[in-house]
Amino acid sequence: MKRTLLVFLLVGFLSVAARAEDFQRVVLYQDMAFLTLERPAVDGCLVIECPPDLIPDSVTVAPVRGGSVRSMSIEPRRLTSGKTEQLKAALAEKRSLLEEKRMLRKTVERQIELIFGAAGIRDGQAPFSRTHLADALNFIDERVEPLNKRYIGLGGEIEALSTEVKDLEEQLAAVSRRPGYLITIETDRDGEFRVSYVVRGGSWSPEYAVHADPARGMMRIDASAVIRQATGTDWEVEELLVATGRPGLGIQAPEPVPWYIGMPRYRADSLQQKAVPMAVAPEEAAMDQDFEAEVKATSASYVIGAARSVRLPGDGTPSTVVLQKKQMQAEFMRLTCPRIDSGAFLRAAAVWGGNAPILSGAYSAYVDGEFMGRGVIGRTRPGEEFTVDLGRDEGIAVERKEKVFHEKTITKKDKTTYSYTITIRNARAHPVRVALKDQIPVSRDEAVRSELVKATPEAVPDEDGILLWELECAPGAEEVVRFSFCITGMPPW
Repeated sequence: MKRTLLVFLLVGFLSVAARAEDFQRVVLYQDMAFLTLERPAVDGCLVIECPPDLIPDSVTVAPVRGGSVRSMSIEPRRLTSGKTEQLKAALAEKRSLLEEKRMLRKTVERQIELIFGAAGIRDGQAPFSRTHLADALNFIDERVEPLNKRYIGLGGEIEALSTEVKDLEEQLAAVSRRPGYLITIETDRDGEFRVSYVVRGGSWSPEYAVHADPARGMMRIDASAVIRQATGTDWEVEELLVATGRPGLGIQAPEPVPWYIGMPRYRADSLQQKAVPMAVAPEEAAMDQDFEAEVKATSASYVIGAARSVRLPGDGTPSTVVLQKKQMQAEFMRLTCPRIDSGAFLRAAAVWGGNAPILSGAYSAYVDGEFMGRGVIGRTRPGEEFTVDLGRDEGIAVERKEKVFHEKTITKKDKTTYSYTITIRNARAHPVRVALKDQIPVSRDEAVRSELVKATPEAVPDEDGILLWELECAPGAEEVVRFSFCITGMPPW
Protein backbone atom coordinates (compact mmCIF):
# COMPACT_ATOMS: atom_id res chain seq x y z
CA MET A 1 0.00 0.00 0.00
CA LYS A 2 2.88 2.41 0.76
CA ARG A 3 4.36 1.76 -2.66
CA THR A 4 1.00 2.41 -4.34
CA LEU A 5 0.54 5.65 -2.40
CA LEU A 6 3.99 6.85 -3.48
CA VAL A 7 3.15 6.11 -7.11
CA PHE A 8 -0.08 8.15 -6.85
CA LEU A 9 1.73 11.08 -5.23
CA LEU A 10 4.46 11.04 -7.87
CA VAL A 11 1.94 10.88 -10.72
CA GLY A 12 -0.06 13.75 -9.23
CA PHE A 13 3.07 15.89 -8.83
CA LEU A 14 4.22 15.29 -12.41
CA SER A 15 0.80 15.94 -13.91
CA VAL A 16 0.39 19.26 -12.07
CA ALA A 17 3.95 20.37 -12.78
CA ALA A 18 3.71 19.66 -16.51
CA ARG A 19 0.34 21.15 -17.29
CA ALA A 20 0.98 24.89 -17.02
CA GLU A 21 2.99 27.37 -19.07
CA ASP A 22 3.39 31.02 -18.06
CA PHE A 23 2.72 33.76 -20.60
CA GLN A 24 2.99 37.51 -20.06
CA ARG A 25 0.55 38.29 -22.87
CA VAL A 26 -1.87 36.26 -25.00
CA VAL A 27 -3.89 37.70 -27.88
CA LEU A 28 -6.62 35.37 -29.08
CA TYR A 29 -7.86 35.69 -32.63
CA GLN A 30 -10.85 33.83 -34.02
CA ASP A 31 -8.64 31.21 -35.62
CA MET A 32 -5.30 31.30 -33.74
CA ALA A 33 -3.43 32.77 -30.76
CA PHE A 34 -0.42 35.09 -30.43
CA LEU A 35 1.65 34.19 -27.34
CA THR A 36 4.35 36.24 -25.61
CA LEU A 37 6.56 34.95 -22.81
CA GLU A 38 9.72 36.11 -21.05
CA ARG A 39 12.47 33.66 -20.12
CA PRO A 40 16.05 34.06 -18.87
CA ALA A 41 19.00 32.95 -20.98
CA VAL A 42 21.51 30.88 -19.00
CA ASP A 43 25.09 30.49 -20.24
CA GLY A 44 24.05 32.26 -23.43
CA CYS A 45 21.31 29.75 -24.27
CA LEU A 46 17.52 29.68 -24.04
CA VAL A 47 15.41 26.60 -24.92
CA ILE A 48 11.62 26.73 -25.27
CA GLU A 49 9.23 23.86 -25.94
CA CYS A 50 6.28 24.64 -28.25
CA PRO A 51 3.18 22.61 -29.16
CA PRO A 52 2.61 20.94 -32.54
CA ASP A 53 0.24 23.77 -33.52
CA LEU A 54 3.11 26.27 -33.69
CA ILE A 55 3.47 28.36 -36.88
CA PRO A 56 7.27 28.33 -37.17
CA ASP A 57 7.52 31.45 -39.36
CA SER A 58 5.83 33.51 -36.63
CA VAL A 59 8.57 33.20 -33.97
CA THR A 60 10.25 36.45 -32.90
CA VAL A 61 12.85 37.04 -30.14
CA ALA A 62 13.88 40.34 -28.53
CA PRO A 63 15.93 41.20 -25.42
CA VAL A 64 14.05 42.80 -22.54
CA ARG A 65 17.02 44.90 -21.36
CA GLY A 66 20.08 44.91 -23.58
CA GLY A 67 21.79 42.04 -25.28
CA SER A 68 21.21 40.49 -28.67
CA VAL A 69 20.37 37.18 -30.32
CA ARG A 70 23.19 35.38 -32.07
CA SER A 71 21.12 32.58 -33.63
CA MET A 72 17.82 30.77 -33.41
CA SER A 73 16.83 27.29 -34.55
CA ILE A 74 13.44 25.57 -34.65
CA GLU A 75 13.28 21.81 -34.97
CA PRO A 76 10.58 19.16 -34.53
CA ARG A 77 11.01 17.26 -31.31
CA ARG A 78 9.14 14.64 -29.32
CA LEU A 79 8.19 16.70 -26.28
CA THR A 80 7.61 15.34 -22.78
CA SER A 81 5.43 18.21 -21.65
CA GLY A 82 1.90 19.23 -22.48
CA LYS A 83 -0.62 16.68 -23.70
CA THR A 84 1.93 13.86 -23.92
CA GLU A 85 2.95 14.24 -20.28
CA GLN A 86 -0.67 14.46 -19.15
CA LEU A 87 -1.54 11.24 -20.97
CA LYS A 88 1.54 9.48 -19.59
CA ALA A 89 0.64 10.52 -16.05
CA ALA A 90 -2.99 9.43 -16.45
CA LEU A 91 -1.90 6.13 -18.02
CA ALA A 92 0.52 5.41 -15.16
CA GLU A 93 -2.22 6.13 -12.62
CA LYS A 94 -4.74 3.85 -14.34
CA ARG A 95 -2.21 1.04 -14.75
CA SER A 96 -1.29 1.23 -11.06
CA LEU A 97 -4.95 1.17 -10.05
CA LEU A 98 -5.63 -1.75 -12.41
CA GLU A 99 -2.79 -3.77 -10.85
CA GLU A 100 -4.11 -3.00 -7.36
CA LYS A 101 -7.60 -4.26 -8.31
CA ARG A 102 -6.16 -7.46 -9.77
CA MET A 103 -4.18 -8.16 -6.59
CA LEU A 104 -7.26 -7.47 -4.47
CA ARG A 105 -9.31 -9.92 -6.52
CA LYS A 106 -6.67 -12.59 -6.00
CA THR A 107 -6.84 -11.92 -2.26
CA VAL A 108 -10.63 -12.36 -2.28
CA GLU A 109 -10.27 -15.59 -4.26
CA ARG A 110 -7.76 -16.90 -1.70
CA GLN A 111 -10.11 -15.98 1.18
CA ILE A 112 -12.89 -18.07 -0.42
CA GLU A 113 -10.54 -21.04 -0.70
CA LEU A 114 -9.54 -20.71 2.97
CA ILE A 115 -13.19 -20.67 4.08
CA PHE A 116 -13.93 -23.89 2.21
CA GLY A 117 -10.77 -25.40 3.74
CA ALA A 118 -11.80 -24.38 7.25
CA ALA A 119 -15.20 -25.99 6.69
CA GLY A 120 -13.43 -29.26 5.83
CA ILE A 121 -14.59 -29.48 2.21
CA ARG A 122 -11.93 -30.82 -0.13
CA ASP A 123 -12.51 -31.84 -3.72
CA GLY A 124 -16.28 -31.66 -3.21
CA GLN A 125 -16.21 -34.14 -0.32
CA ALA A 126 -17.84 -33.19 3.02
CA PRO A 127 -16.39 -35.26 5.94
CA PHE A 128 -19.03 -33.92 8.33
CA SER A 129 -21.72 -36.14 9.74
CA ARG A 130 -25.32 -35.46 8.79
CA THR A 131 -25.91 -33.71 12.11
CA HIS A 132 -23.18 -31.13 11.40
CA LEU A 133 -23.74 -30.71 7.63
CA ALA A 134 -26.36 -27.95 8.04
CA ASP A 135 -24.05 -25.97 10.34
CA ALA A 136 -21.21 -26.27 7.81
CA LEU A 137 -23.40 -25.01 4.95
CA ASN A 138 -24.58 -22.04 7.04
CA PHE A 139 -20.95 -21.27 7.92
CA ILE A 140 -20.01 -21.20 4.21
CA ASP A 141 -23.02 -19.08 3.13
CA GLU A 142 -22.40 -16.40 5.75
CA ARG A 143 -18.80 -15.88 4.73
CA VAL A 144 -18.62 -16.76 1.03
CA GLU A 145 -21.67 -14.90 -0.31
CA PRO A 146 -20.36 -11.34 0.43
CA LEU A 147 -16.92 -12.39 -0.85
CA ASN A 148 -18.47 -13.66 -4.09
CA LYS A 149 -20.23 -10.31 -4.57
CA ARG A 150 -16.96 -8.50 -3.92
CA TYR A 151 -15.18 -10.80 -6.40
CA ILE A 152 -17.77 -10.09 -9.11
CA GLY A 153 -17.65 -6.34 -8.42
CA LEU A 154 -13.87 -6.31 -8.72
CA GLY A 155 -14.18 -8.09 -12.04
CA GLY A 156 -16.36 -5.28 -13.38
CA GLU A 157 -13.95 -2.62 -12.10
CA ILE A 158 -11.01 -4.42 -13.69
CA GLU A 159 -12.83 -4.61 -17.02
CA ALA A 160 -13.64 -0.87 -16.93
CA LEU A 161 -10.07 0.04 -15.99
CA SER A 162 -8.68 -2.17 -18.74
CA THR A 163 -10.83 -0.26 -21.26
CA GLU A 164 -9.61 3.09 -19.90
CA VAL A 165 -5.99 1.96 -20.10
CA LYS A 166 -6.48 0.87 -23.71
CA ASP A 167 -8.10 4.20 -24.62
CA LEU A 168 -5.26 6.17 -23.00
CA GLU A 169 -2.67 4.07 -24.81
CA GLU A 170 -4.39 4.84 -28.13
CA GLN A 171 -4.55 8.57 -27.32
CA LEU A 172 -0.89 8.61 -26.33
CA ALA A 173 0.05 6.86 -29.56
CA ALA A 174 -1.96 9.43 -31.56
CA VAL A 175 -0.38 12.41 -29.75
CA SER A 176 3.10 10.96 -30.09
CA ARG A 177 2.69 10.98 -33.86
CA ARG A 178 2.41 14.81 -33.74
CA PRO A 179 5.83 16.13 -32.69
CA GLY A 180 6.10 19.49 -31.05
CA TYR A 181 8.85 22.02 -31.64
CA LEU A 182 11.98 22.96 -29.76
CA ILE A 183 13.22 26.55 -30.11
CA THR A 184 16.92 26.99 -29.29
CA ILE A 185 18.16 30.57 -28.95
CA GLU A 186 21.84 31.51 -28.65
CA THR A 187 22.47 34.93 -27.03
CA ASP A 188 25.53 37.12 -26.42
CA ARG A 189 24.74 37.46 -22.69
CA ASP A 190 22.49 36.15 -19.98
CA GLY A 191 19.29 38.00 -19.12
CA GLU A 192 15.59 38.16 -19.91
CA PHE A 193 14.41 37.68 -23.48
CA ARG A 194 10.90 38.13 -24.86
CA VAL A 195 9.76 35.36 -27.21
CA SER A 196 6.55 35.57 -29.25
CA TYR A 197 4.95 33.04 -31.56
CA VAL A 198 1.59 32.02 -33.04
CA VAL A 199 -0.26 28.74 -32.52
CA ARG A 200 -3.41 27.42 -34.15
CA GLY A 201 -4.58 25.68 -30.98
CA GLY A 202 -6.15 28.79 -29.40
CA SER A 203 -9.14 30.87 -30.48
CA TRP A 204 -12.19 32.80 -29.31
CA SER A 205 -15.73 33.30 -30.53
CA PRO A 206 -18.22 36.06 -29.67
CA GLU A 207 -21.31 35.34 -27.59
CA TYR A 208 -24.07 37.86 -26.89
CA ALA A 209 -27.04 38.29 -24.59
CA VAL A 210 -29.69 40.78 -25.74
CA HIS A 211 -31.95 42.18 -23.01
CA ALA A 212 -34.95 44.09 -24.42
CA ASP A 213 -37.40 46.35 -22.59
CA PRO A 214 -39.93 47.40 -25.26
CA ALA A 215 -42.06 49.43 -22.81
CA ARG A 216 -39.10 51.75 -22.10
CA GLY A 217 -37.69 51.58 -25.62
CA MET A 218 -34.37 50.30 -24.24
CA MET A 219 -32.10 47.41 -25.07
CA ARG A 220 -28.85 46.15 -23.55
CA ILE A 221 -26.30 43.95 -25.25
CA ASP A 222 -23.87 41.92 -23.12
CA ALA A 223 -20.89 40.88 -25.21
CA SER A 224 -18.74 37.98 -24.06
CA ALA A 225 -15.79 36.08 -25.43
CA VAL A 226 -15.85 32.28 -25.35
CA ILE A 227 -12.17 31.33 -25.31
CA ARG A 228 -10.60 27.95 -25.94
CA GLN A 229 -7.14 26.52 -26.31
CA ALA A 230 -6.32 22.90 -27.04
CA THR A 231 -2.52 22.85 -27.15
CA GLY A 232 -2.39 20.19 -24.42
CA THR A 233 -0.74 22.51 -21.88
CA ASP A 234 -2.59 24.83 -19.51
CA TRP A 235 -1.77 28.52 -19.88
CA GLU A 236 -1.15 30.85 -16.95
CA VAL A 237 -1.80 34.23 -18.59
CA GLU A 238 -0.89 37.56 -17.04
CA GLU A 239 -2.71 39.63 -19.69
CA LEU A 240 -5.38 38.16 -21.96
CA LEU A 241 -6.75 40.03 -24.97
CA VAL A 242 -9.03 39.16 -27.86
CA ALA A 243 -8.75 40.62 -31.37
CA THR A 244 -11.33 41.01 -34.11
CA GLY A 245 -8.99 40.05 -36.95
CA ARG A 246 -8.75 36.67 -38.65
CA PRO A 247 -5.12 36.22 -39.75
CA GLY A 248 -5.81 32.69 -40.94
CA LEU A 249 -7.87 34.03 -43.84
CA GLY A 250 -4.77 35.65 -45.33
CA ILE A 251 -3.56 39.25 -45.52
CA GLN A 252 -3.05 39.89 -49.24
CA ALA A 253 -5.55 42.22 -50.88
CA PRO A 254 -7.32 40.81 -53.94
CA GLU A 255 -6.51 42.20 -57.38
CA PRO A 256 -8.65 41.75 -60.52
CA VAL A 257 -7.22 39.76 -63.41
CA PRO A 258 -8.30 39.83 -67.06
CA TRP A 259 -11.79 38.36 -67.53
CA TYR A 260 -11.98 36.37 -70.74
CA ILE A 261 -15.18 34.88 -72.14
CA GLY A 262 -15.72 32.38 -74.91
CA MET A 263 -16.46 28.73 -75.53
CA PRO A 264 -15.26 26.53 -72.65
CA ARG A 265 -11.97 24.68 -73.11
CA TYR A 266 -10.36 22.08 -70.91
CA ARG A 267 -7.34 23.24 -68.94
CA ALA A 268 -4.95 21.08 -66.99
CA ASP A 269 -3.11 23.79 -65.09
CA SER A 270 -3.96 24.51 -61.45
CA LEU A 271 -3.71 27.56 -59.21
CA GLN A 272 -1.63 27.54 -56.05
CA GLN A 273 -1.51 30.08 -53.24
CA LYS A 274 1.78 30.96 -51.61
CA ALA A 275 2.06 31.02 -47.88
CA VAL A 276 2.42 34.55 -46.56
CA PRO A 277 4.22 35.35 -43.29
CA MET A 278 1.86 36.82 -40.72
CA ALA A 279 2.54 40.14 -39.03
CA VAL A 280 1.13 40.72 -35.56
CA ALA A 281 1.24 44.05 -33.76
CA PRO A 282 3.37 43.61 -30.62
CA GLU A 283 2.07 46.68 -28.73
CA GLU A 284 0.47 46.11 -25.37
CA ALA A 285 -3.07 47.18 -24.43
CA ALA A 286 -4.29 48.17 -20.99
CA MET A 287 -7.52 46.93 -19.45
CA ASP A 288 -9.89 48.23 -16.84
CA GLN A 289 -12.74 46.81 -14.80
CA ASP A 290 -15.60 48.85 -16.30
CA PHE A 291 -18.56 47.34 -18.14
CA GLU A 292 -16.76 48.14 -21.39
CA ALA A 293 -13.27 46.73 -21.70
CA GLU A 294 -10.65 49.04 -23.12
CA VAL A 295 -10.36 48.79 -26.88
CA LYS A 296 -7.32 49.65 -28.96
CA ALA A 297 -8.20 50.31 -32.59
CA THR A 298 -5.21 49.45 -34.74
CA SER A 299 -5.00 50.47 -38.39
CA ALA A 300 -6.58 47.16 -39.38
CA SER A 301 -8.50 45.64 -36.47
CA TYR A 302 -9.51 46.00 -32.82
CA VAL A 303 -7.75 44.53 -29.77
CA ILE A 304 -9.95 44.20 -26.69
CA GLY A 305 -8.75 43.71 -23.14
CA ALA A 306 -10.34 40.58 -21.69
CA ALA A 307 -8.81 39.56 -18.34
CA ARG A 308 -5.72 39.43 -16.16
CA SER A 309 -4.09 36.57 -14.26
CA VAL A 310 -6.22 33.77 -15.70
CA ARG A 311 -5.63 30.08 -16.29
CA LEU A 312 -6.79 28.57 -19.57
CA PRO A 313 -7.09 24.76 -19.59
CA GLY A 314 -5.25 23.10 -22.46
CA ASP A 315 -7.89 20.48 -23.24
CA GLY A 316 -10.23 22.78 -25.21
CA THR A 317 -12.61 23.43 -22.30
CA PRO A 318 -14.38 26.74 -23.08
CA SER A 319 -14.16 29.69 -20.69
CA THR A 320 -16.32 32.81 -20.92
CA VAL A 321 -15.13 36.36 -20.26
CA VAL A 322 -17.53 39.34 -20.29
CA LEU A 323 -16.17 42.11 -22.50
CA GLN A 324 -18.84 44.79 -22.21
CA LYS A 325 -22.43 45.63 -21.38
CA LYS A 326 -23.85 48.34 -23.61
CA GLN A 327 -27.25 49.95 -23.08
CA MET A 328 -28.94 51.90 -25.89
CA GLN A 329 -32.22 53.25 -27.13
CA ALA A 330 -34.04 51.04 -29.61
CA GLU A 331 -37.11 51.06 -31.81
CA PHE A 332 -39.33 48.01 -31.52
CA MET A 333 -41.72 46.69 -34.12
CA ARG A 334 -43.34 43.43 -35.16
CA LEU A 335 -42.48 41.74 -38.43
CA THR A 336 -44.78 39.22 -40.08
CA CYS A 337 -44.71 37.36 -43.37
CA PRO A 338 -47.86 35.19 -43.25
CA ARG A 339 -47.17 33.59 -46.61
CA ILE A 340 -44.32 31.74 -44.82
CA ASP A 341 -45.28 31.89 -41.13
CA SER A 342 -48.44 33.21 -39.51
CA GLY A 343 -46.55 34.49 -36.47
CA ALA A 344 -45.55 38.06 -35.68
CA PHE A 345 -41.95 38.46 -34.53
CA LEU A 346 -40.57 41.21 -32.30
CA ARG A 347 -37.60 43.06 -33.80
CA ALA A 348 -35.41 45.81 -32.33
CA ALA A 349 -33.44 48.37 -34.35
CA ALA A 350 -30.67 50.49 -32.83
CA VAL A 351 -27.35 52.18 -33.59
CA TRP A 352 -24.29 50.40 -32.23
CA GLY A 353 -22.32 52.76 -30.00
CA GLY A 354 -19.56 50.44 -28.80
CA ASN A 355 -15.88 51.14 -29.34
CA ALA A 356 -15.36 47.80 -31.11
CA PRO A 357 -17.54 46.18 -33.78
CA ILE A 358 -20.10 43.48 -33.15
CA LEU A 359 -18.75 40.33 -34.77
CA SER A 360 -21.08 37.79 -36.29
CA GLY A 361 -22.08 35.35 -33.59
CA ALA A 362 -24.84 33.68 -31.62
CA TYR A 363 -26.96 35.51 -29.07
CA SER A 364 -29.55 34.68 -26.43
CA ALA A 365 -32.64 36.91 -26.43
CA TYR A 366 -34.45 38.06 -23.28
CA VAL A 367 -37.62 40.19 -23.36
CA ASP A 368 -38.80 41.72 -20.08
CA GLY A 369 -36.44 39.35 -18.31
CA GLU A 370 -37.81 36.17 -19.93
CA PHE A 371 -35.75 33.94 -22.22
CA MET A 372 -37.07 33.91 -25.80
CA GLY A 373 -34.56 31.80 -27.72
CA ARG A 374 -31.31 31.85 -29.66
CA GLY A 375 -30.40 33.73 -32.81
CA VAL A 376 -27.48 34.96 -34.90
CA ILE A 377 -26.39 38.60 -35.04
CA GLY A 378 -24.56 40.05 -38.04
CA ARG A 379 -21.33 42.05 -38.06
CA THR A 380 -21.91 45.71 -37.17
CA ARG A 381 -19.33 48.50 -37.08
CA PRO A 382 -19.42 51.33 -34.55
CA GLY A 383 -22.02 53.91 -35.56
CA GLU A 384 -23.94 51.53 -37.83
CA GLU A 385 -27.60 50.62 -37.46
CA PHE A 386 -28.42 46.98 -36.78
CA THR A 387 -31.42 44.82 -35.99
CA VAL A 388 -31.96 41.83 -33.73
CA ASP A 389 -34.95 39.50 -33.70
CA LEU A 390 -36.37 38.77 -30.27
CA GLY A 391 -38.86 35.98 -30.88
CA ARG A 392 -42.54 35.42 -31.60
CA ASP A 393 -45.07 37.85 -30.09
CA GLU A 394 -48.03 35.76 -28.95
CA GLY A 395 -50.17 38.89 -28.49
CA ILE A 396 -50.40 39.51 -32.25
CA ALA A 397 -52.59 37.22 -34.37
CA VAL A 398 -52.21 37.10 -38.15
CA GLU A 399 -54.61 35.41 -40.59
CA ARG A 400 -54.20 35.11 -44.38
CA LYS A 401 -57.04 33.99 -46.67
CA GLU A 402 -56.76 33.24 -50.40
CA LYS A 403 -59.21 33.27 -53.30
CA VAL A 404 -58.37 32.08 -56.81
CA PHE A 405 -60.24 32.94 -60.05
CA HIS A 406 -59.27 31.34 -63.39
CA GLU A 407 -60.35 32.40 -66.89
CA LYS A 408 -59.29 32.43 -70.55
CA THR A 409 -58.24 35.59 -72.36
CA ILE A 410 -59.43 36.53 -75.86
CA THR A 411 -56.24 34.97 -77.20
CA LYS A 412 -57.07 31.73 -75.31
CA LYS A 413 -54.32 32.20 -72.79
CA ASP A 414 -54.68 31.11 -69.18
CA LYS A 415 -55.25 33.96 -66.74
CA THR A 416 -55.42 33.36 -63.00
CA THR A 417 -56.16 36.00 -60.38
CA TYR A 418 -55.09 35.44 -56.80
CA SER A 419 -56.67 37.58 -54.08
CA TYR A 420 -55.56 37.71 -50.47
CA THR A 421 -57.01 39.18 -47.30
CA ILE A 422 -54.65 39.52 -44.34
CA THR A 423 -56.04 40.40 -40.90
CA ILE A 424 -53.81 41.49 -38.03
CA ARG A 425 -55.29 41.57 -34.51
CA ASN A 426 -53.56 43.30 -31.62
CA ALA A 427 -54.48 41.75 -28.26
CA ARG A 428 -51.99 43.94 -26.41
CA ALA A 429 -53.00 46.81 -24.13
CA HIS A 430 -50.74 49.19 -26.05
CA PRO A 431 -50.33 50.13 -29.73
CA VAL A 432 -47.77 48.26 -31.82
CA ARG A 433 -46.04 48.84 -35.13
CA VAL A 434 -46.28 45.95 -37.56
CA ALA A 435 -44.26 45.52 -40.75
CA LEU A 436 -46.23 43.19 -43.02
CA LYS A 437 -44.44 41.54 -45.93
CA ASP A 438 -45.90 39.52 -48.77
CA GLN A 439 -45.00 39.04 -52.42
CA ILE A 440 -46.07 38.47 -55.98
CA PRO A 441 -44.17 36.21 -58.38
CA VAL A 442 -41.61 37.67 -60.79
CA SER A 443 -41.68 36.30 -64.34
CA ARG A 444 -38.50 35.63 -66.28
CA ASP A 445 -40.39 34.16 -69.24
CA GLU A 446 -41.58 36.48 -72.01
CA ALA A 447 -44.63 34.30 -72.54
CA VAL A 448 -45.72 34.63 -68.88
CA ARG A 449 -46.80 37.93 -67.34
CA SER A 450 -47.23 38.63 -63.63
CA GLU A 451 -48.66 41.94 -62.41
CA LEU A 452 -50.18 43.47 -59.32
CA VAL A 453 -53.90 44.19 -59.74
CA LYS A 454 -54.64 46.14 -56.57
CA ALA A 455 -53.34 46.68 -53.04
CA THR A 456 -55.20 48.24 -50.12
CA PRO A 457 -53.52 50.09 -48.44
CA GLU A 458 -51.44 50.99 -51.47
CA ALA A 459 -48.11 49.22 -51.91
CA VAL A 460 -45.69 48.84 -54.81
CA PRO A 461 -43.67 45.65 -55.28
CA ASP A 462 -39.88 45.99 -55.55
CA GLU A 463 -37.79 44.30 -58.21
CA ASP A 464 -38.06 41.00 -56.34
CA GLY A 465 -41.84 41.25 -56.06
CA ILE A 466 -41.80 42.03 -52.32
CA LEU A 467 -44.68 44.09 -50.91
CA LEU A 468 -44.32 45.98 -47.62
CA TRP A 469 -46.94 47.61 -45.41
CA GLU A 470 -46.04 49.47 -42.20
CA LEU A 471 -49.10 49.50 -39.96
CA GLU A 472 -50.03 51.02 -36.61
CA CYS A 473 -52.29 48.67 -34.66
CA ALA A 474 -54.27 50.19 -31.79
CA PRO A 475 -54.85 48.18 -28.57
CA GLY A 476 -57.54 45.52 -29.09
CA ALA A 477 -58.02 46.57 -32.74
CA GLU A 478 -57.36 44.89 -36.06
CA GLU A 479 -55.90 46.01 -39.37
CA VAL A 480 -56.88 44.48 -42.73
CA VAL A 481 -54.70 44.40 -45.86
CA ARG A 482 -55.95 43.24 -49.25
CA PHE A 483 -54.09 42.70 -52.47
CA SER A 484 -54.43 40.71 -55.67
CA PHE A 485 -52.27 39.83 -58.64
CA CYS A 486 -52.81 37.97 -61.90
CA ILE A 487 -50.67 35.62 -63.95
CA THR A 488 -51.26 35.39 -67.68
CA GLY A 489 -49.86 32.65 -69.90
CA MET A 490 -49.56 29.90 -67.31
CA PRO A 491 -52.17 27.54 -65.84
CA PRO A 492 -52.94 27.88 -62.12
CA TRP A 493 -50.67 26.03 -59.67
